[in-house]
Amino acid sequence: MTSMNIVEPENTAARTALWRALHAELDTPPVLTDTLGLELLAPEPGWRDREDMDPTFTRGMRASVAARSRIVEDLVQAAEIDQYVLLGAGIDTFAQRHADTPITVFEVDEPGPQLWKRSRLTELGLTTPRQRFVPVDFETDGDWLARLREQGFDPGRAAIIASLGVSMYLTREATRATLSTVAGLAPGTVLAMTYQPPTEELTGDDRRAREISMAGAARNGTPFLSFYTADTAASLAREAGFSRVLTISTEEATERYFSGRADGLAPAHGEEMAIATV
Repeated sequence: MTSMNIVEPENTAARTALWRALHAELDTPPVLTDTLGLELLAPEPGWRDREDMDPTFTRGMRASVAARSRIVEDLVQAAEIDQYVLLGAGIDTFAQRHADTPITVFEVDEPGPQLWKRSRLTELGLTTPRQRFVPVDFETDGDWLARLREQGFDPGRAAIIASLGVSMYLTREATRATLSTVAGLAPGTVLAMTYQPPTEELTGDDRRAREISMAGAARNGTPFLSFYTADTAASLAREAGFSRVLTISTEEATERYFSGRADGLAPAHGEEMAIATV
């Protein structure tokens, strides 16, 4: 049975939202301006002094989370598609920051944290009619597409589907299942999915950050399970039935959004993206 108890967001989701806020505060000009997640979380005073919020240590990681959201949001706004699905939405605030666009945003997430988010949005007067909440307990109910239909999603029309910061927590079989489901949607549907390269491909601070992230995730009961090279990620998408697949490396994201910055800010290596079209 699906639980409807309010559950605060997992540490990883909260940390990502706070990094987006730090990016908007510290990195001028920001690639993505998003402080609403910070407003929703309302952390205790002094949160900026935490070790995982250190301005130097988080520099590349906050640039990375800002870049991945910017890539997808640019894709959504450029496409003539009015259905946007976030798998594992967390504390994403696209629906609030772009409330004036004719796009219906479907947020698929665990019931407890999603109920917390809905409560906070209501408290702060940030609800929007184009935001649809799709509670799915991924451990007991893998049919997220059926839940989407119940909330008005039309599988006969193209959509943008985003899965950001999720694939490393899933088995390869679970990722294959997600790819197959999306590949069966209407032609023109686009999936944007981040993946993490193998740890042995990282060096220096990037490798240290990965090891710290992995240790923290394991302590929280959400260990990293899967890593992919660009070739492997693209092959999985093609095998699932996508007609066109491209990958975006850290270097490509840097060139697109961080070229010529006076502060030299660039995303950390450790997460890349596949863009697959049905």
